Amino acid sequence: MTKQIPQPPTKYWIGNVYELEPGNLLKSFERLKNLYGDIFRLTIFDKNFIVVSSNELVNFVCDESKFDKIVTLAIEELRNVAHDGLFTAHTNEPNWKLAHNILMPAFGPQAIRGMFPSMMDICSQLILRWERFAGEEIDVCDNFTRLTLDTIALCSFNYRFNNFYKDTMHRFVEAMVNTLVESGKRFQRFSIQNALMIRTTRQYYADTAYVYHLCDEIIKERHEHPIDVNDLLNRMINGKDPETGYQLSDENIRYQIFTFLVAGHETTSGLLSFTTYYLLKNPHALQKAREEADQYNEITVDTLSKLKYIDAVLKETLRLQPTAPFFTVQTKVGDIMLPGGYKTHPGETIFVFLHQLHRDPKIWDRPEEFLPERMLNGGFEKLPPNSWKPFGNGQRACIGRSFAWQESLLTIALILKHFHIEFVDPSYDLRIKQTLTIKPEGLKIRVRPRQRMEILLNPNIKRTEKIEEKNAHEINKENLQSMLILFGSNSGSCQSFAEALASEVLLYDYNATVATLDSSIGHLPNDRPIIIITASYEGKPCENAKQFVVYLETKPKLEINYAVFGAGHHDWVDTYQKIPTYIDEMIGQAGGKRIIERGAGDAAGDFFGSFESWKENLLQVLRKDTDGKNVTNDEKLSIEIVNLTRNLGQIKDFGTVLQNKILVEASEIGPMKRHIEIKLPTGQTYRSGDYLAVLPTNPIETVFRVLKQFQLNTNSQIKIASSTRTFFPTNSPMSAFDILSGYVELNQPISKKQIEILATLCKDKNEQVNLTNLAGDAYEKEILDKRISLLDILEMYRSCELTFSQYLRMLPSLHIRQYSISSSPLWNSEIVTLTY
Repeated sequence: MTKQIPQPPTKYWIGNVYELEPGNLLKSFERLKNLYGDIFRLTIFDKNFIVVSSNELVNFVCDESKFDKIVTLAIEELRNVAHDGLFTAHTNEPNWKLAHNILMPAFGPQAIRGMFPSMMDICSQLILRWERFAGEEIDVCDNFTRLTLDTIALCSFNYRFNNFYKDTMHRFVEAMVNTLVESGKRFQRFSIQNALMIRTTRQYYADTAYVYHLCDEIIKERHEHPIDVNDLLNRMINGKDPETGYQLSDENIRYQIFTFLVAGHETTSGLLSFTTYYLLKNPHALQKAREEADQYNEITVDTLSKLKYIDAVLKETLRLQPTAPFFTVQTKVGDIMLPGGYKTHPGETIFVFLHQLHRDPKIWDRPEEFLPERMLNGGFEKLPPNSWKPFGNGQRACIGRSFAWQESLLTIALILKHFHIEFVDPSYDLRIKQTLTIKPEGLKIRVRPRQRMEILLNPNIKRTEKIEEKNAHEINKENLQSMLILFGSNSGSCQSFAEALASEVLLYDYNATVATLDSSIGHLPNDRPIIIITASYEGKPCENAKQFVVYLETKPKLEINYAVFGAGHHDWVDTYQKIPTYIDEMIGQAGGKRIIERGAGDAAGDFFGSFESWKENLLQVLRKDTDGKNVTNDEKLSIEIVNLTRNLGQIKDFGTVLQNKILVEASEIGPMKRHIEIKLPTGQTYRSGDYLAVLPTNPIETVFRVLKQFQLNTNSQIKIASSTRTFFPTNSPMSAFDILSGYVELNQPISKKQIEILATLCKDKNEQVNLTNLAGDAYEKEILDKRISLLDILEMYRSCELTFSQYLRMLPSLHIRQYSISSSPLWNSEIVTLTY
């Protein structure tokens, strides 16, 4: 039986919602929800709209086979500015799919990870600005808008707005905001009203022209002065659709730049602002988040996946305040009966009202309370499908979700680590303002430094990371065994893993060919191992793996040796690892023999670590197949001894150790405690809570031991060439003494994997057995507890024939040591003490 969808009187809608400012739209929908329940119908300008907010209804309308996400209401007016950019284009428009296919790899885990230095660059500017204005009133939304706009511009287009160096924000921001606000207002007016508002219309078109001009200048600059970076702009200019080969026009790139600058900063600045509010309103959550950030001396890209509580804080914030509070869908197949017996008709648009969806009492316990703990310990993963949707739905969901998440984790962690924060007005209660998205209105804070920001300002860091290192020398591949590595990838991460593995297996006497899954249909060889690395995309195969999955459904006979690694994101609970699991099972049922069990990488966790662990297991099996050959092949790192000191770069001034004494001798209770006084270089001072970063060198006696081990002397000069990325200086002579003193960790305990490698290189069978045993149950007691290094093992097991190049390749880089300063500048601002 069909039920009638409740509908408010037309005058109610026009009088109490439509004629109100956009900022009141949220409250108006909440009032209507309280009056009419989880579903009601509205009519605006003869168009029918249905609003739904319960999980049961939303779960139904998120089915993309029946409903398609569309652009509607005020966004249609925004199309007059952004045209067919990703956010405002209709799904059936050619440029939407073209841009989507070209830009998806730019937002994969590998690409987002590579943006971390630029994110840190801008976030450091915010931290430094707040440090300079400690104790003064800070407009939260204004500062986070500066942060997110500068970040998206630098990461995506290598363009700097430099908003933290100005009192007022860049002219682009004003023009952009005016354009967005006026776009929304124009939609609310009758055409005759817009025509009569001549001055407003003139300003609207002037602002739009300025926005376009700046976008065009960014494109022109890149055309005239190309740079070798894999950012969004280069992808748009040079990228081709893998399906059609088409490229984006400069006009469409203009609209994409505008789209990313708007969408890329608006929602994230709102998220950061709301997060700040909820942390201040919930001191217990603030304390937990701060304690988590304090566990780490520095926040690095690898730290972010470990910030589980801050991650939960962000998720809970988006539950209560999704910054884009609606998304809309429209029927694809005519009349559809919704749960509860409500019928929808063709052409009707359905609003998904997120503020009420995220408070559905059937899903959320105490839905009005801020409880990050509900997102921990599997709580988030166990949520029903489509009950948490702040990033939209289906193929029209936010393409930059991973970008926003990495930026937000970094920002909140750094703020909590460096500042005490408090409301300017302790009685402040949340008020919402809305333009394109929603933000807290009038939120002001003060900060007090906890510790001073230590920043490495090296303009060459990013460029150095991008330099491709040349092969040390050509590898003879004629006698190598064959391997096929197949990938399915939309974002580029699985392709990157495949290429990295292909490079690595050369060391195990395998010559690997890398190709897409679709390219292998019908001719999978059975005379070589086949490695498959792929992901799911909304539970479906990647674009270059679709035909391969269809091929498997025909149940071909596949008597092959294979291994599968799957990539995914656990937030998509129902579809996590769906395609990798399916491929693994189908090949197994078709007669395939697994080399090792399927691996799984979670982009929300230790994504790269998971792949490295799985790869290590795979390489161990391959090593057995090649009798352990080439496990430390010199091809990775070659060294030439030449006859020709450590360059400390920009360091010209040095501190002076004034005193170094023992406070407490070592005992059974604990290790030795020492006190050291250091006079800072002339002109340098410090503040309470600062850290001192120490650039270390290895003990000279340890360096001499290494030189002796490899029959080198203090005058030996070496030239390093590498076929893979390395932290060593390459292709120019360097002192072996300097390399060993200041570039590598010599005293770090040897790892299990390194012991296993050395065991294969021992000529003495007894030493080989003893080393193998050390990599087993005895490792912790005999190696870790005694801090036995790689050098120690080489000195103890003399039959192990390891070359100097192999030795260097096995060592990690030497890291800066950071210590809390134990003295007060009130005692002496030019002398610091460390107690350690």
